[in-house]
Amino acid sequence: MEKYPTIQILLNLPQKYIPKAEFVLRTYCSILRLHPQFDYGRRREGVHLYYGSQTAQEYPIKIYFNEETADFFDRLELYPLNKVNFYSYRNEYIPFLFSQSGPIFSFGPQNVIFRKDIIASGFYFLSCWHEYILSLRGESNHRVDFRQSLQYRWDFIDIPVIDVYCQMLWYAMGISLPQFIREIDWDGDKRFSISISHDIDYWNYWIGKQKIDSLLYNLRTWYKRPFAATYKIIGHTFHKNLIHNPRRQLHWIKSKEEKLGVKSTWFLFGKDDFDDERRNYIGNPEIREILLDLLKDQEVGLHGSPEAAFDVNVLLSELHRLQNAGFEVKGYRSHYLCFDYQKSFKILEQAGIQYDSTLGYWESIGFRAGISFPFYPFNIEENRPFRVLEIPLIVMDTTLYSKKAMNLTPNSAVRKLKRMVNLAERYQSHLSLLWHNVNFDPIDFPFWGSVYWSILRYAIKKNGWITTLNDIYNEWVTLS
Repeated sequence: MEKYPTIQILLNLPQKYIPKAEFVLRTYCSILRLHPQFDYGRRREGVHLYYGSQTAQEYPIKIYFNEETADFFDRLELYPLNKVNFYSYRNEYIPFLFSQSGPIFSFGPQNVIFRKDIIASGFYFLSCWHEYILSLRGESNHRVDFRQSLQYRWDFIDIPVIDVYCQMLWYAMGISLPQFIREIDWDGDKRFSISISHDIDYWNYWIGKQKIDSLLYNLRTWYKRPFAATYKIIGHTFHKNLIHNPRRQLHWIKSKEEKLGVKSTWFLFGKDDFDDERRNYIGNPEIREILLDLLKDQEVGLHGSPEAAFDVNVLLSELHRLQNAGFEVKGYRSHYLCFDYQKSFKILEQAGIQYDSTLGYWESIGFRAGISFPFYPFNIEENRPFRVLEIPLIVMDTTLYSKKAMNLTPNSAVRKLKRMVNLAERYQSHLSLLWHNVNFDPIDFPFWGSVYWSILRYAIKKNGWITTLNDIYNEWVTLS
């Protein structure tokens, strides 16, 4: 049996819309472990999947296209909120766009017809079309506003819509094309994957000024929060002065991951002129040598400054600074998640970055592009996919505990993240975890390091592949 069989796809579509349809179908086929081969027109022999206007011709799978859809994308509009059509699929209410109401499928003697356009819907989410149109209207800044998203407004941020669309296609193939069904496995025999990474925003957060400022703050607010203030004063006095050491902390994180049999990616700043001196560690020869020694056998990516995501010359200078320091860099993540899909992917492409892992929301964990799997984003201006692989950022530690975001306790975060692991197992998909090095601090972030280790152990028990972003990249490029 072929490992990745070729599926014949017939597109009967307006010429201008074909690149968008091919982009979505290639993404779906990578997830379903298929190789697509496209034909064009109203009729062909040997076709397995048809996407186009309604036809009496019999094909195993047909997905109907509304002729007005191509014009919608030309008009550069937001999809009307009142036209988002939800329908239950396996106990989840799934959003569909460009689709008629009623059931998802209709069935013939030997074929399945999609009444919902999972291709046009998929393009809207995968291209982050909603935030693109808002940016054209001047309603965006360097970090996308989660509360302007379709996911927030219709409350489906926890649903990887693209993953579900692929499950629908898999279900249809099981009925009419069972020879194309392949297990969606990872690293040979793992049911799902988790990529783990650490952003090093500070080499040593607790330098002299921060210690003094913290002491004064806790003394000043003691009467309002006596237990917490006392804990911090005592903890800082002993831990920050006698125990804490940034080199030892990184070594401990790395060693503990190795004992669990997992690997992570470390994102380092390449900028050395931040206003906050604690972030300029790459310009310090002593710290640079320590990092080279600690991370010589680890994957290192560029943690780009907010400016780097919008200026290729800034990005290249930061990239070269890391490379000149002795690090091999293939991946990227933007600091503060400052990132404009259309502008930033173009810059990453120009700089030769192979993969990015920035595409997530700061205010909530979940699926900014509606997908958990890696995918190649779409260049709307040039009507083609970018050549940078996006490995979506799904979970960030600060999002979990920040009062400006989800404001979870460690216990509630563990429950939430276990549900996310279960979701990845259910869809045989991918989950990414970002945990900053400072959030392993037992005094300032008590129990949050334990949340991280608890989730890794839980995923290991469920047969997840826990590894670096670069390993995920290497696995995915063989499918694309």
